[in-house]
Amino acid sequence: MEMNVRTWGNPENPPLLLLHALACHSGWWRWVAPYLEKKYYVIAPDLRGHGQSTWAESYRYDDYAEDIEELVKKLDRPYAMIGHSMGGYIGLKVASREICPPSALLVADVKIDSSEEELAGLHKAAEKSGRIYDTLQDAVARYKLLPPQHTAPMERVEQVAGECFREQEDGHFGERFDRRTLAIEKVETLVLAGQVSCPTSFVRAKDSVVMPAEEAKQLTKITSGTLYEIEGAYHHLPLEKPEEFAAVIRKFLDQI
Repeated sequence: MEMNVRTWGNPENPPLLLLHALACHSGWWRWVAPYLEKKYYVIAPDLRGHGQSTWAESYRYDDYAEDIEELVKKLDRPYAMIGHSMGGYIGLKVASREICPPSALLVADVKIDSSEEELAGLHKAAEKSGRIYDTLQDAVARYKLLPPQHTAPMERVEQVAGECFREQEDGHFGERFDRRTLAIEKVETLVLAGQVSCPTSFVRAKDSVVMPAEEAKQLTKITSGTLYEIEGAYHHLPLEKPEEFAAVIRKFLDQI
């Protein structure tokens, strides 16, 4: 599996790994990284089946974790990890496996659990063919964030959307990510958090439609971490409030 990676900053600085959400790509971090790159070597991979990384036959959380472990083995030094949404769950998985765990982990607006109805809907969506568009402009114009609530400037949404599609042999444009990634496993965040030993804290969008406040507080009790909240955002923190998100990341890392 060939993993595409974006980096910012000096490779001699402490490594900081940023993991994106489901059906996203590393470009989501382009507005966060500039606030971190002076102090850290910022590394943002496209997860398997996403962005410009290759597609795979399996998309279990352990598969994603193994990819990250292979990536950080090459660093051969301690690293910190920030994960948004599914990226945060993968971060918990990497930390729980204790193979190449991070020195510190910040999990942002992660789903706490998943109902059977939700899982069934995602698995059904994974079996469908993606939409095809005549032009890239058509594809970007019809692109929608999920969940749809957000406060992100449209130019940011359009910029990440532009990297979500690729030109096909017939000149039309289709989705770049592998829709099979949508067939996710059941999420059990509270259980997984109890298996993590590195310093772990959480951040949620104040108006989150994904991470309820009470469950977020439970997570911090489990990990003895801190819960940060960011005003004026629903879920897509890297797009909605990148400067504030970066400030929380810096504060968390400074306290480790």
